[in-house]
Amino acid sequence: MISLSHTSLLPLFLEASKSVAMMKHSIDVVRKAVAFLNPGQTPIICMDQPLYTLAKQIQWNWPETYGEDKLVVMFGPLHIEMGALRLLGELMEDSGWVGALVQANVASSGTAESFLKASHVGKTRRAHQVTACCLYILLQTAYQHYKDNLVNENTLLSYQAWLDNRCLESSQFMFWHKVLSLELLVLTFVKSVRQANFPLYVDSLTKLVPWCFALNHGNYARWLPVHIRDMSSLPEVHPDVFREFSDGKFVVLKTNRPFSAIGIDHAHEQANALVKGDCGAVGLTEDPGCLLALK
Repeated sequence: MISLSHTSLLPLFLEASKSVAMMKHSIDVVRKAVAFLNPGQTPIICMDQPLYTLAKQIQWNWPETYGEDKLVVMFGPLHIEMGALRLLGELMEDSGWVGALVQANVASSGTAESFLKASHVGKTRRAHQVTACCLYILLQTAYQHYKDNLVNENTLLSYQAWLDNRCLESSQFMFWHKVLSLELLVLTFVKSVRQANFPLYVDSLTKLVPWCFALNHGNYARWLPVHIRDMSSLPEVHPDVFREFSDGKFVVLKTNRPFSAIGIDHAHEQANALVKGDCGAVGLTEDPGCLLALK
């Protein structure tokens, strides 16, 4: 049992109040910018999980000013993908997957180990794409082998019936089938973002939530349903936003190439990397000539 006195709770309350004040100020800045550039447009803010949690609590506690009918708060698709890849890493930990990647020369030992924590989103996604392809090929080969060695063709099981029987007969088969199912679900979510397909985005998120509960990802299990509810209620609460999202404008299209859309938070990360690069803010602060010119 842990006992907290009022004195020990005071710093926590002060820190929480500072965070709330900063978030409310940020929302105010966004609303003013949107009102100036596009009068009448509903502000849309995209955040990662901790900030999303704080923003939603502000909406619920100050509905007159920051209510859900005043602005739309989105859960960042990039951070959802990162959380989903970590789900896969927890599911596949100690399964022999890392060793298989190393033996197949897909990645080095350290890189393959980093896939479990999704340290690099792009590399981790590609590793799961390769794994999903291999598992699917093995699954189809196993079913074909079953059909080729069947003595009585009258007892031939359909693919789904054979799959269900194999899952009951072999725990290892069931495990890798679950891995393949989750990998395909995560890749479907990525597809929904790349194709700017809003219905597929909501549907894939709905199917992803039970995995968050099963693998004990409490924050995502708690807040992803809130995000899904917000997106599903857009036709009633913000019909104008729903129309734009249905046209694919819930993501960012930086080029006209197909399958190239990225999440809003992903675009923010790229912009931050550009600003902080050698020719950006970091370069300015490390160049005495630039600093003197700013005087």
